[in-house]
Amino acid sequence: MPARVDRGEQRERSGRAAPMSRDDRRDALVDVFVELAHREGRKPTTSEIAQEAGVAEGTIFRVFATKEALEREAVQAAFCPAPVRRRIAAIDPEGTLRDRLVDFTRIMQARFTEVFGLMAALGLTEPPNRGPHLACFEAGRHLRGLADEEDGHAAHQPLLDAIHELLVHDEDHLVVPAADLVHRLRLLTFSGSHPGIADGKVLTPEEIVDTILFGLVCRPHGAESGLGIEELYAQLGGDPEALARPLPDAPPSRTAYARGGGPA
Repeated sequence: MPARVDRGEQRERSGRAAPMSRDDRRDALVDVFVELAHREGRKPTTSEIAQEAGVAEGTIFRVFATKEALEREAVQAAFCPAPVRRRIAAIDPEGTLRDRLVDFTRIMQARFTEVFGLMAALGLTEPPNRGPHLACFEAGRHLRGLADEEDGHAAHQPLLDAIHELLVHDEDHLVVPAADLVHRLRLLTFSGSHPGIADGKVLTPEEIVDTILFGLVCRPHGAESGLGIEELYAQLGGDPEALARPLPDAPPSRTAYARGGGPA
């Protein structure tokens, strides 16, 4: 499939788009549709799409039979999780457990925020596609026209395979299976990233991860059955000094990890 083309580089001095192949034009129009939907918070009109793309409105219908056909293809491209899975796979496997989970949460939070906005703009009640197209993952971008099955086998791979692989050597540090940790982390990331669910107090990736790893209850400095919270926090990649910061409106003796105070 042809690589995506930078629309800015394709514009002629007249302001009209330079000639493109049919496939490149389809990709460019899909990109414009998604960008406008994000920017305007609604479905763009064909006039707006044409103006943004630098083409005549009739060009759209020489590529797509209807506006609905363009919208369907734009939705498939926007919600293809292959690029997200590639970003997860690129997380540094040598980082601390906490650092790896913060990186994962930051990626998922950005994805959820993007999905929330696009679903609202397009009036969708649920996103399409569960899991990335294998070919899209290998290509690094969404590929059009892929069948859901190839040679009788599903052409999708679980989105979270990459993060599970990053945690495979940390099972001994967890009281639940790694898959369960990821499941809980995704649930908290989903709810903590949605302004409506979070009452406008969206959580940072660090707050989400620390809630999962350490909880929110004060712990003694040492414990007969294992590491104290400071030692555990340091072992998993946190800054023990952050635990000594006073809680807001609390006596000096009451301390915990301050909001947003951990390492990025």
